[in-house]
Amino acid sequence: MGHQRLGKLPTHRYLPDIVRYLVKGGTPTAHLVEQITEVGRDALKRALKDPVFVEALWLLIRLPQAAASKDFGAALAEIGMGAHRPTSVAELMVAFDNALERVQRREHRDATDLGEIARQAALTALGDAVRAGMPMWSPTADDVQASVAALRSPEKFGALAHHFHANTVERVIHYYVDRNLHELVGADRVVSSVHDLATYDSAIRRHCMEAALIMRAFARDWLGKNLYRDGKDISKNDARKFSAYAVEKISIELKNRKGPN
Repeated sequence: MGHQRLGKLPTHRYLPDIVRYLVKGGTPTAHLVEQITEVGRDALKRALKDPVFVEALWLLIRLPQAAASKDFGAALAEIGMGAHRPTSVAELMVAFDNALERVQRREHRDATDLGEIARQAALTALGDAVRAGMPMWSPTADDVQASVAALRSPEKFGALAHHFHANTVERVIHYYVDRNLHELVGADRVVSSVHDLATYDSAIRRHCMEAALIMRAFARDWLGKNLYRDGKDISKNDARKFSAYAVEKISIELKNRKGPN
């Protein structure tokens, strides 16, 4: 990706144990959980300093508000997503992606691979949420706008923030582990077949979604207080502070999943 790399896993020797646990299940040891926790916690803490991560989170907060305005196009222009009212989910996603790409280019020196991971995590979270609210047949531009606007509710934002942070941690774990799977797959190794890899992918997803579940209530209450109770114009710095609190909550939740030594 051409940016600063994330670096090596803090304790590389635990990689086989991480994969074995995710594939076969069971109760993880304290040392293993600490490594999984460290990967996610360290990545999210570093992500708070990445301009693309912050921009992605801020857009997830502001985009639904823009969709609820009288002039969707003008509101999109104000948040850096162009002045064109999207007529399809694909157009919306392109505008969202382009806004993040501009930040990557502008802030190249401060952008990291975490920014690219956050970009993909946000695209997945937003795309899934918008499509879930769309009619099955012949959606219109009004349908797109209505589906995006619905995400401004505290409850919907809670789900969106949950998926974004879970997606980010999931992609970070893959970032580290997948580069070493060639050493872990095969007869008498940690992962013996392609079927095991599918199980591994599913297990990583489940682990991250469960660990980040605490985000739902926290994000719901945060948006309800700041936007709807206090009428605050949420800034990028506010988004960064929100995520900093979220990281601590997710870290605590990850630690609480620790098994016996």
